Amino acid sequence: MKFHTIQSFNDDYFNKAVDFYNKQLDIDFYEDSSIVKKSLQNNKTENDYAVIVGLEKEEVVSVATAHYEATTNSAFLIHLLAINNANHDEMISETLQEIEIQLNELSNKVHSRDINFIMVEVPKEPNSNGHDKELLEKRVNSLLTNGFKKQSEIEYLHPNYSNETSPFEVDLFIKSNIELTKDIYPASVKSNYILKYVFANGISRDIIYPLLERMNLRLPL
Repeated sequence: MKFHTIQSFNDDYFNKAVDFYNKQLDIDFYEDSSIVKKSLQNNKTENDYAVIVGLEKEEVVSVATAHYEATTNSAFLIHLLAINNANHDEMISETLQEIEIQLNELSNKVHSRDINFIMVEVPKEPNSNGHDKELLEKRVNSLLTNGFKKQSEIEYLHPNYSNETSPFEVDLFIKSNIELTKDIYPASVKSNYILKYVFANGISRDIIYPLLERMNLRLPL
């Protein structure tokens, strides 16, 4: 498997990546592929957004996307996908390693060192069918195998996208390269949350800021 970095929606592999993305039955697809294109175009995120595809015989077999948050030198892994075959776990590990390389390149341009940590959301419970339960177990095992740990300090909420819907609890997994002290960790999670959900997804601050307060990541006004 070789890797290719997508830097624009005009990239030759962009549509292939979107087709692959849309065909995946994944447990944490809270948004459609239009957000990927939006993040590549958005002047708030385009220079700090990493999108890679794993290729075999010029066909996409894995995808990873992540945001790099420069202020806190941390990152938010959004999607990590691989084709469901006998090599799935190996592909996931290789794709994760490659997206980390991309994020560390961004980090070294700003801070001359690797990122402090990567965070990723994982559903707490699968949907009712057995397929989702198997996917969730695979996801958690893949993250644990590749150095992530489930955190318990924050009662983390995935945001609602409008006032007509509600936020819901998910687990937050962290892969850290440094000791996460209280002055680093909450501020970094907050910054990644704002980068992703306000600037990339375009969710109103009127929705996001109260959620940060509920998670004790922002003081009430």
